[in-house]
Amino acid sequence: MATNVISNSAYKGDSSVLPAANAPMPNNASLYLDFASGLYIGKDISTGNVTRTTTPSDLLGFSRASVKSVIGVDGIIRQAASGELAIQYDAVTKNRLGCTIHNSSANLAIYSEDFSQSSWTKTGVTTTAASAIAPDGNASATLISDGSASSLHTIEETNATATATGNYLTFSIYVKPGTARYVQLYALATLSGTTYANFDLQTGRCVKMSANAVQAGITAEPNGFYRISLSIKVYATYSAGGAGLAFINNAPGSTMQPSYTGTGLTAYVWGGQLEVREAPTPYMVTSGASFTRPIDVLNANVSTINFLSLTGGTVFVEAYMPGVNQSPAGVMVLGNSFFGLENTDGSANYLFFTQKPLTTNNGSVQVSSYVSSASTFLNTKHNVAPAGKLYRGMVAFDSGDVITYDDFGSTEASLATSVGSFGRLLIGRGFGTSNSTSLPFNGTIKRIIYFPSKLTIAQMSTFYNSMV
Repeated sequence: MATNVISNSAYKGDSSVLPAANAPMPNNASLYLDFASGLYIGKDISTGNVTRTTTPSDLLGFSRASVKSVIGVDGIIRQAASGELAIQYDAVTKNRLGCTIHNSSANLAIYSEDFSQSSWTKTGVTTTAASAIAPDGNASATLISDGSASSLHTIEETNATATATGNYLTFSIYVKPGTARYVQLYALATLSGTTYANFDLQTGRCVKMSANAVQAGITAEPNGFYRISLSIKVYATYSAGGAGLAFINNAPGSTMQPSYTGTGLTAYVWGGQLEVREAPTPYMVTSGASFTRPIDVLNANVSTINFLSLTGGTVFVEAYMPGVNQSPAGVMVLGNSFFGLENTDGSANYLFFTQKPLTTNNGSVQVSSYVSSASTFLNTKHNVAPAGKLYRGMVAFDSGDVITYDDFGSTEASLATSVGSFGRLLIGRGFGTSNSTSLPFNGTIKRIIYFPSKLTIAQMSTFYNSMV
């Protein structure tokens, strides 16, 4: 239940030194959403009433009609329940990072953890189930050992129906080193049939990637695992499967699927996933059938608390970028959206702040405005917010002017907005609730602060520097 704070306390001293009455929300702000600390504050700008709560639903609306994987407070992967905001923690430090917002996606690999199934074709390797503690804390990781034969040494998903030619596909799997330091991910039915990436499980690096791969990624995960991924563009028709993991005889410079006489190299695997995506999204458990996770929808609505101004506003955002770039090829047209402001008058006008795809404006961070069927935008002065890193930025606007501010300074331009009809702040999304592929942030939102006025560059600079 929300708590309305009404105080008769007397504050004595220099007001410029004393903390604000609604601290840590700045005095001139009307919405303070700190997903890292779990504190949410809203101020009704017409009445001055303040709601201060640790329950997101007191100020925010949220929906997701399925479970979702997230690293929990104990540092292992857990399943957030349907309708539960997924709060992400660091796997190593166990620090609370914020809430994750993702698009809809599906795991086409029908057995994500049971590698003994025939949907995983084994060549030159043996598998032993329940051989190590998996990233979810269960003893469900599988040991893979290469045999002594002179052959390929692979485990390949050969059941999932292939996506159409021209689409993008990402294969990801959790791997922990045994005696093998280097492993390879590969995918068939791509350009020239030779798309692969080699990974160093000791240093956590991708050490080689074929020129025709879209991208490869590696992120540290719980219990000593790495999640490795390979993204491809499908260039040829094939019936099913075609993505796998290969031992490469601990030779980091190996080409695709090397044949060699096995030496008993080992690694642990868990959580195989095939997605029609440019990058991996949170792990989806399967056991005999594919699984689809719906989009996360998180909004702050004026119908809950009247925090929005009809003349101008400023939004500050802190967010951890996705660990693997979500839109390298530009299929996600709008990139990774930090937030959006949307009208409630049925006119479909909006403003949003996003990192563009690498193929669009060189991956710059951009504010875009759409008014009366006309779209305009303003790029910041730098190129890209690095994958996995914390980004801070601000956007100030009124009906005809927009300013952005971040580590690279400010950028200003005339940009028409429909601020007079804005009715909600979309968190981790650009606009709308139906588009599941091009709008969501696909990373972790740490904090969002809204001011019901357009701050000047000097005011933005002062506030921004106070938050660093």
